[in-house]
Amino acid sequence: MGLVEQWLEVEAQNFNPPIFSLVMNILVAPLIGLPLIPKEIEESEEKLAKVLDIYEDRLSKTKYLAGDFFSLADLSHLPFAHYLVNSMGKEFMVRNRKHVSDWWNDISSKPSWKKVCQLYSFPF
Repeated sequence: MGLVEQWLEVEAQNFNPPIFSLVMNILVAPLIGLPLIPKEIEESEEKLAKVLDIYEDRLSKTKYLAGDFFSLADLSHLPFAHYLVNSMGKEFMVRNRKHVSDWWNDISSKPSWKKVCQLYSFPF
């Protein structure tokens, strides 16, 4: 349980801020008529790359973030990572990291996530 909490905190403090910024700048801003902010996009991508490098190291040792079991720590990454891989043209950030890519393929192919995607049409 401690490792699950630790990785949820990593997500909240390190993964979510840069990916949220990317989603807002790349996907949301154009929808509401705001200009893209290239410097913010670049900085967010750099920050997210550093986080994904840490994930790559971790996932080279365990199948999932908190160990060899699927947990809330993995599940909580699905919505924003879905946008990263499928909607923002930034899938290379996942695909260029073997273990992160394998992890993404695993968690995004869970029947429960596929059902969510089927039932809820993501706007992006």
